[in-house]
Amino acid sequence: MPGFDRRSASRHAWLRALAAFTLLLGACLSATAHAQEWRYRVRPGDTVWDLARKYVRPDIPWERLQAHNTVEDPLRLVPGSVMAFPVGWLRQQPAQAHVVAISGQPQASRTGGFDDAFAATEGLRLGAGGALRTQPDDSLTVEFADGSRLQLHGDSQLHFDRLSAYGDTGMVDTRLRLPRGRASSKVQRSRGPGSRYTIETPGMMSSVRGTEFRVAADSGRSRSEVVEGRVHVSGGGGSVLVPAGRGTVDDANGRPIAPIPLLPAPDVSALPDAIDRMPASLQWPAVPGAEGYRLQASAHEDFRTLLQDAVVPTPRTEFGVRTEGTIFVRIRAIDTHGLEGFDATARIVVAAQPAPPFAIAPAEGGDATGPRPRFRWTGSDDLPLRYRVQVDGAQGDFSSPLVSRDDLRRTELRVGEDLPPGEYTWRVGATDADGKHGPWGDPIRFTLHPPGEGPGVDAASADGVLQVRWRKGDEGQRYHFQLSRKADFAALEVDRTLDDHGIDLPGLRAGTWYMRVRAVDSDGYEHPFGPVQMVKTGCLPCRIFAGAGGAILILLVL
Repeated sequence: MPGFDRRSASRHAWLRALAAFTLLLGACLSATAHAQEWRYRVRPGDTVWDLARKYVRPDIPWERLQAHNTVEDPLRLVPGSVMAFPVGWLRQQPAQAHVVAISGQPQASRTGGFDDAFAATEGLRLGAGGALRTQPDDSLTVEFADGSRLQLHGDSQLHFDRLSAYGDTGMVDTRLRLPRGRASSKVQRSRGPGSRYTIETPGMMSSVRGTEFRVAADSGRSRSEVVEGRVHVSGGGGSVLVPAGRGTVDDANGRPIAPIPLLPAPDVSALPDAIDRMPASLQWPAVPGAEGYRLQASAHEDFRTLLQDAVVPTPRTEFGVRTEGTIFVRIRAIDTHGLEGFDATARIVVAAQPAPPFAIAPAEGGDATGPRPRFRWTGSDDLPLRYRVQVDGAQGDFSSPLVSRDDLRRTELRVGEDLPPGEYTWRVGATDADGKHGPWGDPIRFTLHPPGEGPGVDAASADGVLQVRWRKGDEGQRYHFQLSRKADFAALEVDRTLDDHGIDLPGLRAGTWYMRVRAVDSDGYEHPFGPVQMVKTGCLPCRIFAGAGGAILILLVL
């Protein structure tokens, strides 16, 4: 087909002429191209036209890309060779920040002014101009287009000033602003000269190309701490390059100080592997030079959300997460500049919460007095808990408990029905403010005895006053005393509840009196009365028998 060959040859001749022209044009334009270049390794089947259409802005002719790379034939690219793309020529499109984890109730704004504030949720996507803010107990993690992540800590505010991506190159331009609070970043390694990740605080700007670092703006100062890689920090007309293991803060003139070493990680080897109940006390050796410590806890190994985030002045603190299972703890020391050092991380298994209270009475193998025993246990000063109690027979399988009560506000229970003497078991559990039942405590065996006889009374007369006394009962008990002319106490002369184990009765009329007393527990339960005792006052035989002191005669009424 000669005609076809002539047309093909003519076409290739035209392309060669065009290529020569574009090479000459490229020589003139190359000096104006952006100094930074993204490099692409050619794959089989690539052409200049395809690469330009995919990566270059529409206003940049493909011929310029050909000339910039000195390509003679745009139809023939050698696989494995490298094409250079000036960053300024690359396509850009808006990118978004993606909220991947959240704790608490942070807020979001699409305009950045929070006049449109709404609840931030996992999965939320925000573009440039948006913002997030947290309350003191909140935390969240956002992920950017290149996989870099930032954790925004409590009482902080973050603005997305610029979020863009360079087509399919993998390069992104992420520019953030932190007016207040703290943020930790883990930035993916740079995929080219167009990659940019900066965080601006009121005093400094931190720029990186793949590193792990922290920034903060509080108490009128800004700081930056570098864990991995290097961070370029500028402010107040000065700048420093902060390497891994060092940090900087702004000085009185707003310039970053020379990088100083971060404090080493604390030794957390003595922290417990498991905790049975909350809150618990954690303690570790002091770090020389530390002015305080930051303790953080999370249910995630990467700490994407925080269950606890606290600064403590000494290497000891209360650990009070309201969850169970495997909890990850990290601790770092804080120096005199406020710079936070390297993390020490530990794994602690927390038993199911809320933990069961400690049983006080009856204790294991102890005794209780019937017919309505009283159960007591420890409470919590830190958590608003309710309690559950069950009582069963000697076997204690609790499949059909004899007594079952829940939603108890107090740390004690008086059984509402009579139980016969015998062997029993009981157990107690806690319920948190959200209605979550914690595990039951261990079953406790005890013996229930018949009700004992109440205290007897003794009496003596002194200067016309009848002084009545009886033995002191258990701690916290009060006493119910009755005095009557009748042996059946049908009519009462004195009927009083007393704090003390005695009463003075002045000016009693002569004659026969009947007395009895019973113990009253702190919950109001009244024990049986003790034996009735009779006293005769003012009788002639009594006076003769005891002399002129006005003696009395006390008899036990059977």
